[in-house]
Amino acid sequence: MNPMSSLPLMLSAALFASIASAQSAPACPTLPSDAANDLRWTTLQTDSALLCRAMDAAGEEAFAVTVARKSPFKPNGSLREESGQMQGQKLWWYSTEIAGRPNEIVRETLVKLGADRVVHVFIRTTDKDTMSRYQRVVQGLQFDAGNVAIR
Repeated sequence: MNPMSSLPLMLSAALFASIASAQSAPACPTLPSDAANDLRWTTLQTDSALLCRAMDAAGEEAFAVTVARKSPFKPNGSLREESGQMQGQKLWWYSTEIAGRPNEIVRETLVKLGADRVVHVFIRTTDKDTMSRYQRVVQGLQFDAGNVAIR
């Protein structure tokens, strides 16, 4: 058999395999339409978590979303700041501080996703307007439970 005649078949098989792999790989949540042009996801998949970083046009992190079975973040009721909703669930935004960065405003939240996963969100910025905007974006994220499944 001529090696060149099998090339299209091999390329087709490779393309099909990459499409199937991409379709089955966990994905970040869908950004709300009003933020989809301003932000893009970078992802890191491990055996136990999916980390999605929303990056702005300048390449700076707007916020980070981690989907996992457990989260190291433990909400502290005395640090509650703002309330909101995500995926139909009430949530609280908790304040925190980063050592050596007194001018930064930091918020975190934790929301259950399905029966066995949690979503941890971390936002860090220097002004209240940007914080409010990113909180609205996060609260508008759409999670397709089958698509963000963790192994």
